[in-house]
Amino acid sequence: MLFNRNKTQDLDVEQFLSCILDAQAAEIVVIGKKNEQILFMNALARERVGGSARSGQPFKTGYAKLFHGLYEICFEDAAKPADAARGANAGNPKAGSDRYSFEIKDSNDKLFSCDCNEIAWTGNRAALLLTLRDMSEENEVRDRLYSLAYTDQLTGVPNRAKLKDDFDAIREDIVNGELTGIIALFDLDNFKSINDTYGHNTGDVMLRRMTSMLDGDPAFAGHLYRLGGDEFVLLYYENTEKFQGEEDLSAHYGKLQGGALRTYTMPNIELSCTLSMGAAFFPKHGHAYADLLRKADIALYKAKAAGRNCLLFFEDQYDTAKKFKDLYINIQPILNGDRETAGYELIDKGNEDTDDESEMNLTEFDRTMDAVDLSMMENRLRYFISFSDHLLNTAVRSHLPKDKFVIQMRVSSEPGEKEMEKYSLLHSYGYDLAMTGLRNFDVSPELVKLAEYFKIDPMEADGASLQAFIKKHPKKNFIALNVNTSADFDGAKRQGFQYFQGFFFNEPQVLSKTKEIDPLRGNYLRLLQLTSADGYVDFEEISAADVAMSYKLLRLLNSAAVGLRNRISSIPMAVAMLGENNLKKWIATLALRGVTSGAPLELVRLSLIRARFAELLAPHFSPRRNPRHAFIVGMFSLLHIALEKNRQELFDEIPVADEIKESLLTEDGIYSDMLPFFNGYEYASWDEITEFAATHELSDQLISESYVEAVKWYNDLSSAENE
Repeated sequence: MLFNRNKTQDLDVEQFLSCILDAQAAEIVVIGKKNEQILFMNALARERVGGSARSGQPFKTGYAKLFHGLYEICFEDAAKPADAARGANAGNPKAGSDRYSFEIKDSNDKLFSCDCNEIAWTGNRAALLLTLRDMSEENEVRDRLYSLAYTDQLTGVPNRAKLKDDFDAIREDIVNGELTGIIALFDLDNFKSINDTYGHNTGDVMLRRMTSMLDGDPAFAGHLYRLGGDEFVLLYYENTEKFQGEEDLSAHYGKLQGGALRTYTMPNIELSCTLSMGAAFFPKHGHAYADLLRKADIALYKAKAAGRNCLLFFEDQYDTAKKFKDLYINIQPILNGDRETAGYELIDKGNEDTDDESEMNLTEFDRTMDAVDLSMMENRLRYFISFSDHLLNTAVRSHLPKDKFVIQMRVSSEPGEKEMEKYSLLHSYGYDLAMTGLRNFDVSPELVKLAEYFKIDPMEADGASLQAFIKKHPKKNFIALNVNTSADFDGAKRQGFQYFQGFFFNEPQVLSKTKEIDPLRGNYLRLLQLTSADGYVDFEEISAADVAMSYKLLRLLNSAAVGLRNRISSIPMAVAMLGENNLKKWIATLALRGVTSGAPLELVRLSLIRARFAELLAPHFSPRRNPRHAFIVGMFSLLHIALEKNRQELFDEIPVADEIKESLLTEDGIYSDMLPFFNGYEYASWDEITEFAATHELSDQLISESYVEAVKWYNDLSSAENE
């Protein structure tokens, strides 16, 4: 910095600089480098010394005395490392440099930041320009921001973000084997009942009461974090050498964590809470935060199943691939040669590719029935489920309509006597059987007689042998597996298959840039255009323009899919009860069904299930995603195929929010990762889904339940439209 002026102008320049520097929110002092005397102080600096220190006074015995070590930093030890006088976060000034910064405390121990610059002052005098800023206000703001970012505002304990940061800080030591410890995940038993009975305010008080008790206990203070809702984590770690082995580790933390397993009560309410806790050790069970939290969640799930109010440590046997896959349900369509839906396969467990098919239990069975919706069983569709020994149980069979369910038997080779007995028994009960896994078509007549369906992957079979086998048994039904392209479909059809399982119907066809929308669907397209964007929509104008559409919309809004308690009788009433954005969603849903008339039903079904699935998951992402935008992403993910356009052409006709458009056209949008997630779920790629869940810290149970809810929602929607 250079302030070099003619001597006759020095006074005017200094007065000018004084006006500027007096206005600064910092203390500014200029010191001559040769004589170490003060050349200038602005108003704040003069205020500090009470106006007694003026130009010409020594810096060392004047202004510098009011700060710990200020003179030494500026004139004696600029080349030395920062010491205690400069504060813990001081910089490291370098001798000979024309600028450096450091932190320093005044005589009242208030912290300041100081910038030191070498300048030429008026009269071309070599000088140091010191700028000292009070950091108190900045630190207060920083502390407030820190609290907002890392503290749970309800309970006052650290939040999920702080837990992740704290774990990341020790992760390298865990990987290097220097630290060992535990992540314990717990929630409150009976908490939902308290919320439902006494209201969320009482629930909040219970959470604060519980965290206050734990955080006030030295055993838990400083280790407690809130994930959200009634879920909390305890994080502990020690030097590895503290423990003699795994038994010592388990005993230590078992006793420690057991202290949290109390009954938590509140005055004037009858209900109380206990804790269920699941824990994972590191590095034994891994050294990645998401993986350890996932395994602790599995152990918590087991603790709930074991009766609650207990602590269980994660065990490797809980984490088999099948265990995670058991949490997911997938419903894959089976289409006929006209691309019409003939049935569905229910994939609800992870043993479909193994010989171990004895794991289905009644809980899984009930969950599958929820997804299918037994109220829909009057239709013509058939439902294929994998064999389980539980199907031989009378109680289980009583739930399975024999004309609706087909039992799949895996027969990679000629079955033995015991297997044939099971097949024969189920056949005698009246169930149709489907044989899957066949690669060798030298099959016994007894097996062929028992089977009504044969499910075969054409790509894994010898073409000539397969074609001969199909031709030999014209009264049997053959289902081609993994038919995911039009070429697969055409090839399987030529080989003689009557049914096709896969997603060939949602493969983009040769798209025509001149493809026009049927005029009869024009109104629905215009509705999509109006309701998919974020702008204002005149709902009364829509209802006035199309009375038939208004009737259909009101019928839909009064259906079980919407689930309103009071009946809606007009569009203005719908706006008042649902809100504009929610009503937009339902109009868009109705419009989708209209604009895709003529497209395969499965294409529409998948689009709507994707939409509802994404909408249910959106609030649970961190950061939270917009549920309405997520809904539109799911709905539009296959719409271009139904309209035989590419996505860019689709968005040229239907404007949507930029983040939706970017997500569907590129891989860099907020919702772009939802597209491979949809595909993975529909193809039952459970390993990919589990990885997605871990990446976004979504529980496997949440994903499973959201999918079931999406399917049920679609079933309710279909019922409303068919009334």
